[in-house]
Amino acid sequence: MVTLGKQCIMYSMRYSARKRTRPPKRRRFFRLFVLLVICGVAFNYVRPLPHVEASLSPLASEHSDVQLAWPAQGAAALGADGFGTLGLHGPQTMRPTASIAKIITTLAVLEKHPLKPGEQGPALTLTRADVDLYSKYYNEGGSYVQVAAGEKITEYQALEAMLLPSANNMADSMAIWAFGSINNYLTYANSMVKHFGLHQTVVAADASGFSPETKSTPADLVRLGELAIANPVVAQIVTEKSAVIPVHGVIYSANSRLGISEVIGIKTGLTDEAGGCFLFASPYSPKGAGGKSVTIVGAIMGEPNLNVAMNSAPPLANSAKPYFSFKTAVKAGQVFGTLTTPWLASSEVVAKDDISVLAWRGAALTPKVKLASINRSLPGGTQVGTAIVTSGGHFGSAPLILQKAISGPTWQWRVKRL
Repeated sequence: MVTLGKQCIMYSMRYSARKRTRPPKRRRFFRLFVLLVICGVAFNYVRPLPHVEASLSPLASEHSDVQLAWPAQGAAALGADGFGTLGLHGPQTMRPTASIAKIITTLAVLEKHPLKPGEQGPALTLTRADVDLYSKYYNEGGSYVQVAAGEKITEYQALEAMLLPSANNMADSMAIWAFGSINNYLTYANSMVKHFGLHQTVVAADASGFSPETKSTPADLVRLGELAIANPVVAQIVTEKSAVIPVHGVIYSANSRLGISEVIGIKTGLTDEAGGCFLFASPYSPKGAGGKSVTIVGAIMGEPNLNVAMNSAPPLANSAKPYFSFKTAVKAGQVFGTLTTPWLASSEVVAKDDISVLAWRGAALTPKVKLASINRSLPGGTQVGTAIVTSGGHFGSAPLILQKAISGPTWQWRVKRL
């Protein structure tokens, strides 16, 4: 019994000693709290700095009335690549497009069977059904190229036949070849034009535009023209005055104004319901532009005949050209805006060089910046990004530099930031 008591006393003493050496719970929690604070401060100090912001100075734009040489009849629209629609004339109601619809057919076929510049593409073997289409349009007084059953014609040659002499039968043949049937083509084409933003355009009945149910507006056709010249294969074909295809032989462009007054392409159209229609383009490089150019795109619809429509194009395009200029939007050393860091250091920033841009009179000049990250003090004159001026789809740029020194973040700001 005595021995057992001694053992209990000794065990109690050892337990008490161990208990005294273990830190109390309060002290352990305190140490854990301090460790977490140290880790949080260290993380806050080393984590990436937020982006620097810049408030930009507005840029002055020339505002003046634009006088364009609109046709006396019908309806029209004028635009330019990168600038969108520049002006509208006459009622912008949906009306028959005639053969301008073949541009839609061409873009749809090339989406399904793309070509690169210089490629002929696959060879199509035409059938009796294609001969029947030729006979149909021949009897109806539509435009056509001669075909024969068993004829082989490349995709590129077929597109030439569609776009140069404006062969209705080849437009339908190509639509059936690419999509399996005219109905399948119509479903695809109507979805495609909506995707392109042509919400006032509908394709109906055929791929040629011979049906008066295929309709659009001049504004939509200007957008269609921009898409056409942006495709290098289409852009090449619509500048051709002639070509040679199997069976029919030499074919000629229906655009008799091709190359006159710098008018290129894009597509003519003529039916009783549509009247004379012309979708055209005209490239222009303003004086001092250093080779930079803009392509003016116009659409004329509902003229008494095709000659009136085509004759109206050069004056309309030429009347727009004086309103384009290659202008210095920002001079070297000009304040472009104010840069402010998250730790509230600030400095005006200036363009190191002149910024020139191709502009349309009356269109807004938009300043933009691309800023580098700043994590330390920087002296005046340091490049901190790029100054950019946009006008339509065109832009100019220059290095963006600090006008005065700017301080970096202090360690106190780093650890206290949220």
